[in-house]
Amino acid sequence: MEETMKKTVVRIIVVFTLMLFTAMIFASDIKPATDYADVKKAIEDSIGWAITKDFDYMYSLMANDENFVLLWLTSDSHVVGFTAFKKFAEIYRDPDFRGTRFEFKDLRITFSRSGDVAWYSTYLDDCGEYKGKESCTKDVFQTGVLEKREGKWVHVLQHGSYPVDKIPEKYLKHYYPQLFEKK
Repeated sequence: MEETMKKTVVRIIVVFTLMLFTAMIFASDIKPATDYADVKKAIEDSIGWAITKDFDYMYSLMANDENFVLLWLTSDSHVVGFTAFKKFAEIYRDPDFRGTRFEFKDLRITFSRSGDVAWYSTYLDDCGEYKGKESCTKDVFQTGVLEKREGKWVHVLQHGSYPVDKIPEKYLKHYYPQLFEKK
């Protein structure tokens, strides 16, 4: 009887150890709250950098390779590659420009199973000032993909657009003036 009891105890320990080991493997797929917070900060700072105009910080938030892609509101802001992005960003060095405020609404962040890729969607209000006059883009549908590289989350893709039924009138008048011509 004593031998049977020992075998039972050993089996219980083995099963418990296997269960614990399995739980540890599955738990490693769960992203810690710090990754969520780090990704959220990288997303927010990718817009908020314009308030301080810290270009080096802004560049550190982007993938430093030629696969980085920015697709913003207009075709002239379709940028492929980090080198092209740095050239594109030069327009923001104008001393008459500065970011003033921004807001993300309904920010949703999802992580890949491997935990080293995150994608997001949000509605963005982004305001800036040029020569003392503030203007804002409101309710831009922004999406993006970030990848964790060397322990840091960086954007590999940023995209902003308006739903076709919510394009602001100023853009419609600029790009489709014929729609506003009197007949």
